[in-house]
Amino acid sequence: MKGKGIKKTFAAVTTTALLMGSFALPASACTSVFAGKKTTTDGSVLVARNEDVSSAWAKHVKVFPRKTHKTGEKLTFKTGLTVSQPKVSYKYIAVPDWDPSEGPFEEAGINEYGVAVSATNSADANKAAEKADPFVKKGITESIIPTLILPRVKTARDGAKLLGKYIEKYGSVEGNGLAIADKNEIWYFEVATGHQWVAEKVPDDKYLIVANGLRIDNYNPKDTKNFMGSKTVISFAKAKGLVKKYNATKFDFAGVYGDTGQKYNTRREWWGQRTFTPSKKQSASAKRYPLFMSPDKKITPKQVMNFLGSHYEGTRYDPTTTTGKDERAVGVDRTVESHVIQLRTNKINNVMWLSLANPEYSVYLPFYQATVKTPEAYKQGNDKYSTTSAYWAFRAPAAIAATQPKTLGTGVKKYWDSYENYLLAKQGSVEKEALALYKKDPKKAINYLSNYSYKTAETAYAKAKHLRNELITKIASNSKGVFNPDL
Repeated sequence: MKGKGIKKTFAAVTTTALLMGSFALPASACTSVFAGKKTTTDGSVLVARNEDVSSAWAKHVKVFPRKTHKTGEKLTFKTGLTVSQPKVSYKYIAVPDWDPSEGPFEEAGINEYGVAVSATNSADANKAAEKADPFVKKGITESIIPTLILPRVKTARDGAKLLGKYIEKYGSVEGNGLAIADKNEIWYFEVATGHQWVAEKVPDDKYLIVANGLRIDNYNPKDTKNFMGSKTVISFAKAKGLVKKYNATKFDFAGVYGDTGQKYNTRREWWGQRTFTPSKKQSASAKRYPLFMSPDKKITPKQVMNFLGSHYEGTRYDPTTTTGKDERAVGVDRTVESHVIQLRTNKINNVMWLSLANPEYSVYLPFYQATVKTPEAYKQGNDKYSTTSAYWAFRAPAAIAATQPKTLGTGVKKYWDSYENYLLAKQGSVEKEALALYKKDPKKAINYLSNYSYKTAETAYAKAKHLRNELITKIASNSKGVFNPDL
């Protein structure tokens, strides 16, 4: 994810004035895990990502209702791009920025047909490729992709096709990788330059780790079941001298167009594959890693959550150690939200597990596809600390915990881990009840899941404020030892 075109700085403020500070933002960030339905314990498709931007940049959680549009109605974005509205835009839930001045940046969401989008991981083209096909100023940008796709499609495949058409028509502002998924499949979509893109269906029995670098190395234009791409993706590269020798049915898109081999990216790819396939021994310093991998064991949402908050624990690359102090880990302080989206055969049970702030010191909450409204606190907050914002309620204890990870951090992790495990354990009974209601009256099932998401969000918000108060009391009392909050 890019720095959103503006400078955002960390300024997390608590009543103790403990956390004031400022840190420069990197040019790009984010880490993703995309897992096919045969790799997971319950047969769900998993789409997960950290949105890494700034410690002080509130995200909201909103429901965008279904709308009917008049003929000729247009949607205009801040970049100047204008597109036609469909006759009907579908309802969806997403996670927009508090400030839409650079675009909505809705980042992740699920629509009423069970299509999910997670956009994006920023990625760079190599200099030759970017010079040959420059990015455009008023084209498709990360900030608008979920807003464009979620209201307009009923399947993941249609979503990938639509995004491809938009990029070929309007061009792209930047390079990136993203996922468009439904209960059946994940389409991993990459944009390299102004008009060149490819998309590949993630095999059902594989997973994919993405960390700010282009990854697709096997594009086959003849296999339309599993691949899509711009019409000139290979011919353009050949005509512009970007490639001399290539395999027409296994075209290395990332190698030809991308800036591959950056340690900032590849180390996280190594760590992800080491996490889910520890039997595969690989160098931590390789220039490139396999595109897809098979997990040693079936993957659970909890394992993905843990990975997204991790930082090379037990290795010399851990940033908390002397040898790893300059490493870019998966879990970082500037994560504004992290999501693990589960898509299942029954669409009403599709759920976005959402963590506001760094997931290492926060909690994933379930927002079901059926959600029709979110608590007011989840629609408040900006770049200044607020006592009425859900984002800041979760961000404050996470920020404090990070200052003393061995004492305060340990207690915060224990507190949220206990509640998160409770929610995950409760998931089965909640969804069983929802399915029973759905058979009798679909509207009752939708209301049930929506109310459950709403009440859980309210409860978690209260818990976050309680945790903040406990932390401040601990610090003010100057008591020693590990923080042990009341659960």
